[in-house]
Amino acid sequence: MKLSIVVITLNEERNIQRCLKSLIFSKKVFTRLETIVVDAQSTDRTVAVAKKCGAKVFTRAWKGYGDQKNWALAKATGDWILSLDADEELTPKLVTEMERTAATNPTGVDGYFIKRRAFFLGKWIKHCGWWPDSQLRLIKRGQGAFTLEPVHEGLEVKGRALELDEPMNHYTYDSIYQYIEKMNRYSNLAIVDVKRKKKIFWWFYVTVAPFLTFFRMYISRRGFLDGWHGLMVCGLSAFHDFVKYGKLWEKEILKRGTHNG
Repeated sequence: MKLSIVVITLNEERNIQRCLKSLIFSKKVFTRLETIVVDAQSTDRTVAVAKKCGAKVFTRAWKGYGDQKNWALAKATGDWILSLDADEELTPKLVTEMERTAATNPTGVDGYFIKRRAFFLGKWIKHCGWWPDSQLRLIKRGQGAFTLEPVHEGLEVKGRALELDEPMNHYTYDSIYQYIEKMNRYSNLAIVDVKRKKKIFWWFYVTVAPFLTFFRMYISRRGFLDGWHGLMVCGLSAFHDFVKYGKLWEKEILKRGTHNG
């Protein structure tokens, strides 16, 4: 069998080498390996590093997460396709499980979820709702596609999907600066196609939703057990909600009121 690994990138120089170097498969199951990187016109050394690691690199203007990933899937020629983000890393145990699973795949199963062990400022966050964070990532070619939401696009398959036991590593944020930088981009995307009820009850989402997010993550999902790192994760997540719905207020209410005035 042939395995294709697809990764989309944009200025991922600090992550891409770790990701690609973790793709160490034996030839007992996957006799051929294909690594595809679709880069959205990075301005750093992402492309050079990816090529040095043996990846086949395509450059394509950014058209959204789902669209970019579906384009990458279409380039893959393997029997199985593994979709990864540049800040993710396979472990040797996960690689072994993937090989064993592909070799004995049950009839009617088109994909597999993989748990993610998320690291925030160097610490594995075991609570806050961040673990196990299973994501559908390994699929049979031609049996799945990504949805086209502006953020948090999801991979869907036609048949059944099971979950692997071993997790991958996910290096989310190296600094609070990086979190806020990414939060600013994601909050802009989140209000592009916002639901009507959020436009009507914007006041609730601005005033109450951030507190509910913090309570759910820090108390209900026991984020306090992750110490100061957990407090930061929960606090920043609540702030993310506040900023996102603040931008909704700015776009849908404030500017509309100014225009009417």
